[in-house]
Amino acid sequence: MKKYAIVTIGLLAVVVASATVYGLFNVNSTIFGKPDRAQTNYSADINSLKPQINSLSNNVSSLSSLKGDISDIRGKLSDLETKINQAQQVALVSAKPVIILDRSAYLQGDIVYIIAVGLDPQKAAQVQLIDNYGYVVMQAQTRPDSAGRLTYNLSLPSAIISGNYQAKIISGQLTASQPFTIMERSQSSGSVTLSGLYFFNAQTDHAVYLPSDVIEVFGTGKPNSSVSGVLTSPSGRTYSSNTTVQPDGTYAMFYTDSQPLERGSWHVTINNQGVTKVLYLSVQSGSSSNVYPFTVQTDLAIYQPGDQILVSGIAQPYTTVNAALSSPSGRTYIATTTVSSDGSYQLYYFTSQSYETGYWYVNLTNQGQSRGFSIYMASTSSSSLYSFTAQTDKTIYVKGDQIQISGAGKSYTTVKATLRSPSGNTYDTAVSTNADGSYVISFPTSSYYETGNWYITITNWGLTKVISIFLEPRS
Repeated sequence: MKKYAIVTIGLLAVVVASATVYGLFNVNSTIFGKPDRAQTNYSADINSLKPQINSLSNNVSSLSSLKGDISDIRGKLSDLETKINQAQQVALVSAKPVIILDRSAYLQGDIVYIIAVGLDPQKAAQVQLIDNYGYVVMQAQTRPDSAGRLTYNLSLPSAIISGNYQAKIISGQLTASQPFTIMERSQSSGSVTLSGLYFFNAQTDHAVYLPSDVIEVFGTGKPNSSVSGVLTSPSGRTYSSNTTVQPDGTYAMFYTDSQPLERGSWHVTINNQGVTKVLYLSVQSGSSSNVYPFTVQTDLAIYQPGDQILVSGIAQPYTTVNAALSSPSGRTYIATTTVSSDGSYQLYYFTSQSYETGYWYVNLTNQGQSRGFSIYMASTSSSSLYSFTAQTDKTIYVKGDQIQISGAGKSYTTVKATLRSPSGNTYDTAVSTNADGSYVISFPTSSYYETGNWYITITNWGLTKVISIFLEPRS
């Protein structure tokens, strides 16, 4: 009986299981049967969206292309910014300021009136007094005006050592210097009168102007003296101006016209106390910027026959500078040179014992511009009344030592020295003798200097001394 019950229950389980599976199949058929009818409708909807999808795809491609263009533009802008910065750096380096002093020689305790142009407007500037060895003796800070022009009164100490110095101005990356001589106060009673060394200088603020520009002429002269100028156009029309030199030794004159200036070559004639300067300029339609103003200076203010006269300055690169050195009687010596790539130039005159005593005039021209000034050639009449001596403090020096030469020469004259190495390298310097004729010259040495016999050539008033020394390594 139990067995039949068990069989019956098994059959019922199979029937129930079969029914359950059948039901599931029917349910599945119902579930999967309905989407078959809706699939066609979805396809139609998708087909209707295809144009929009294609349009979106095209827009995505356009955006990708636009992104590439923006990246390219950004790269070009970055490159342009780099080039602009480089151009600004080049302009900053090439622009050179100019210093003008009221005199070329001063006495102890005098005031050096300094004027500088071409500096960064309103930017702090250091004014330095540099001695013959390159050391800073005095320093002060000031600022140029909104036009980049600076004036400063440098008071010299009454006990400062006589010799060759330079006024130097540093403003950011811009530097400029101008040499001058300081003489002992007792020398004012000598044969050379320093009051006559207020050299008259004149220059224009540009070499090339636009027809609408204002032309400025500035420079130095004897304080409180009168300066007159006549500006002449290419057709001969003239413009006159007059001014008075300021107590600081500087002056400025301006020329303008209600009508545009004529195009072509102009010149302005400036006069001060019987000394005349002629400056040349040009009016053009192009840019009036001139980063290389034409400047001139000499290494000393007072020379003696036999001295070498060094004339140097700034001008447009690769142009020609012509110089004429004229004696008091009108005898002229000509020299010429080509300006180097950095805008600097140098000219040398080698004088002789027969050169005349008195004021000589140096006139230089460059691209229609003219610069002129005076130097003083001292007398040789008393050359036989003094003896020239020179000696070093040692005969053997260790590298790093300072070589000191002392002696006596003619009062108030220049002593020049040249230190020559065994291989021929030379180092030059110069000082002025004191009232008693004494002088001291020093040469610093370095560890990289050659070992061996060195020679020092010292000259004064046409006389020469040669001293031999030995330079050895430091142990």
